[in-house]
Amino acid sequence: MEKILELEGKSLDQLVEKACQDLGCLPPDLDIEIKEFEAGGMLGSGRKIKAVFKIKPEKLLSERANRALTFLKELCFYSDFNLETQTQILKDQREIVIILSGEDTKYLLQNGGEVLSAVEFLVNKVVAKALGVGPKITLKIKGIDIERERKLAQAVRKALELIKKDQKERTIKIGNKREERLVLNIIKEEGDFEAEVVEDQKGKRVILRVKNP
Repeated sequence: MEKILELEGKSLDQLVEKACQDLGCLPPDLDIEIKEFEAGGMLGSGRKIKAVFKIKPEKLLSERANRALTFLKELCFYSDFNLETQTQILKDQREIVIILSGEDTKYLLQNGGEVLSAVEFLVNKVVAKALGVGPKITLKIKGIDIERERKLAQAVRKALELIKKDQKERTIKIGNKREERLVLNIIKEEGDFEAEVVEDQKGKRVILRVKNP
């Protein structure tokens, strides 16, 4: 969780110093909200200030992104993986997206992206352990929409189940060559079906039917 401090004292400078020590940051990184201010006498005696301090969102996200990248670099080093990273900090959504590229991303895509999901889980756990629970860190493969592919695979398997029941062909829309290979590989695994790839003004699609005896 995001750490929020409510401090009370006689000097805002003293409160800022205390907040920086507790939050582990510098004064420019702080969001400060004055909750209460009571002026003292002519010499300032008896003055009271109450304020709420928290780290600015951009600083918080940047710190978490750097910790995640450090862990990923260590993981790649010890596993001898060739991966490159590109970071997107989405301040409004309070989310960090790390886009992975490189020849070894193919290993992360195995089993429908299960390996990528496992690495993402580890990244979030490591960052949470170091900095506390906070905004989610999402890992993506450059140029590939894993979630879309998972939904596509589910749609294909559901279509095959329906074909088994009523023997009627089904059509699956696809967007690119990679999705075409995904659908055809599922058909190949099942063995009892055949597929026809069609492309016209309506777009590209795969027609699924029971294999002719």
